[in-house]
Amino acid sequence: AGVADVAAHPHKKIKASAAKIDEYISKVSAYRAGGDGGKCLKILIIYVKNVADNPGEDKFKRIKMDNKVYKTKVKPFVGAKALLLAVGFKPAEGGEAALVLSEDADQDLLTQTKQKLEAAFASY
Repeated sequence: AGVADVAAHPHKKIKASAAKIDEYISKVSAYRAGGDGGKCLKILIIYVKNVADNPGEDKFKRIKMDNKVYKTKVKPFVGAKALLLAVGFKPAEGGEAALVLSEDADQDLLTQTKQKLEAAFASY
């Protein structure tokens, strides 16, 4: 399922893949109007950096999708949620509007993704 499929079928599950992290970052980076892509990258950096740098901190392992920052700076941008899913976040159980880092999330992948996001933001 490509990104176009997700737009046409909003309830379709996003198949996120760690192999596509670079692609997700470039999709977000492509948003230039009003610096929106940069703002999104900045939030993604915070989310990923927090879990990469503080693997024992539970408070960083949950992203509330109904909060203003997520709704305005992450949700609208193609590639952003897919990136979070690709690094190990998954929808919370019980219908809560949140993404939760899975227990078996790959710390190396989180660290690499943090570095890629920081590089993308620096060159945005």
